[in-house]
Amino acid sequence: MVLACAWLGACAAAIDDLADGVLVLPPELLEVSAITALDERTLACVQDEAGALFLVDLLGQRPPRVAVFGEAGDYEGLARVGDDYWVLRSDGLLLRLRSRDGGLDVASSHRLQTEHENWEGLCFDRDRGVLLILPKDRVGKGKEERGERSVFAVDPSTGTMQPEPVLQLNVTSLIEQAEVSGFDLPTKTTAKGKLRPPLKLLGSEILTVPGTDELLLLSAVDRALVRVDRAGRLLGLRLFDEDELSKPEGMAWLPDGRLLVASESTGGLGLVRVVTPP
Repeated sequence: MVLACAWLGACAAAIDDLADGVLVLPPELLEVSAITALDERTLACVQDEAGALFLVDLLGQRPPRVAVFGEAGDYEGLARVGDDYWVLRSDGLLLRLRSRDGGLDVASSHRLQTEHENWEGLCFDRDRGVLLILPKDRVGKGKEERGERSVFAVDPSTGTMQPEPVLQLNVTSLIEQAEVSGFDLPTKTTAKGKLRPPLKLLGSEILTVPGTDELLLLSAVDRALVRVDRAGRLLGLRLFDEDELSKPEGMAWLPDGRLLVASESTGGLGLVRVVTPP
């Protein structure tokens, strides 16, 4: 059932004009974890404590709505394929949602079968007709294993995941490429003064770049947006200031080609910002 969302008294007062580059989200989306654009002015959002899809008008001229589809849980990914929505839970449960009687029902659920136990990124690769899924956790404790990052693909017609990753990334290699390209990476040290890698690249979101064979990867822990090709080569890197995007968790393209990045709250309201891709 779709209900009028009782956020703030005046919806327009809760949302800044996107023309200014920032959309301030209602309090119910303090922990916004994924977004996808339905059209030029409607943004679908999930947040990691509610089994609900939030529909927000980017111009603040229409009342927001919320469509409940399940129990509370740690929901981290959102994609749209045709008329269906796909929602990713952090424990590897992938839900397919379909419209019914004006609301949303869970049409099917699929458990991702890998060693990974913490999942965050989800998008639809329209050119290849697959869902791309990005785990956040590392597999194994060895030096080489800790630096590997994988991207997996799921067939949306069946919910079946391909057994092997469609992309393997190496954090050490990406850092070296960034340094060679002249990117200004932060210097990090432990409490004992030992140097730490400047980037962890623990994925929070993934997105294809339309018209190219490239991907955008978001890392909330680094406040970093990385652009790579399908061979794992670094093409671009952007680091966000804390006051710009304190915990970037979601990405979406608007029909006009603008890139939106959503950030969880760290004391204020959640927000969506227009970002220039790296």
